[in-house]
Amino acid sequence: MIKNIIGGMAIGIANIIPGVSGGTIMVILGLFDKMIESVSRIFKINNPQRKNDILFLLQILLGAIIGLITFAKVIDWLFGHYPIHTLFWFAGLIALSIPSLIKKELKEHRVSWVFVSIGMLVVFVMTYLNPGEKAYQIDVFPEITLFLIIKLLLISIVVGGTMLLPGVSGSMFLLIVGEYYLFKSYVAEVLSFDWNILIPLIFVGIGVMLGIILSAKLVQYYLREHRRNTVSIILGLIIASAIVLIPKDIQYDVTLMITSALAFLFGAIVILSVEKFS
Repeated sequence: MIKNIIGGMAIGIANIIPGVSGGTIMVILGLFDKMIESVSRIFKINNPQRKNDILFLLQILLGAIIGLITFAKVIDWLFGHYPIHTLFWFAGLIALSIPSLIKKELKEHRVSWVFVSIGMLVVFVMTYLNPGEKAYQIDVFPEITLFLIIKLLLISIVVGGTMLLPGVSGSMFLLIVGEYYLFKSYVAEVLSFDWNILIPLIFVGIGVMLGIILSAKLVQYYLREHRRNTVSIILGLIIASAIVLIPKDIQYDVTLMITSALAFLFGAIVILSVEKFS
């Protein structure tokens, strides 16, 4: 139970960081297959595992909510004070998850480099479309209207779908459509218990759940029928997400290069330790 809640916290934290994928964290923690299976089975009529599936998903959901609410401001602080090192740490986590993915998910299959390239292309295109950071925070939330609710619901369905896809960042999608700061501000201010925040978040939650369910069924089908190609695409998504996380538009001096390398190494050590523990 504790492991699932902690895993959910890691997934929640990943989903508020542009460029970092909650699905990748699932792979790292060994939760990917179980998440897909549990979400896909939960609404089946004949499911003897329903109670265990619901319990598992509730533990992950509880951890994700704790991670989102608790670390929304922490992540802001980390990126405000150590943005480069934080990105290198996540790049180290992601890069060292690749051998584990190949070993656990491909099994007797071989990598299809054509589909790896397709997966990488998806991330590179999303990165190219990404408008980048803007120096503002939402101070006044929009008035609740039918249009706002429908917009939040539709966007949340897509975001929920990305949560189960390793290498695809829901936060980066929000940046591309220009809604990242609104969503992040809703989450960061949820404890204010303002109805202008709580009501939109309810519909965001509904949309995310719908997206997760639809995504799980699609991923489960393609893993069952086309495992080699599907896992190869996921591998490409993860490889590219590690590459695009590394900042390329800054000047690296010797100190920054060494400390960034140490941050990357720390990420690698963390993932190797997690895999050994698992």
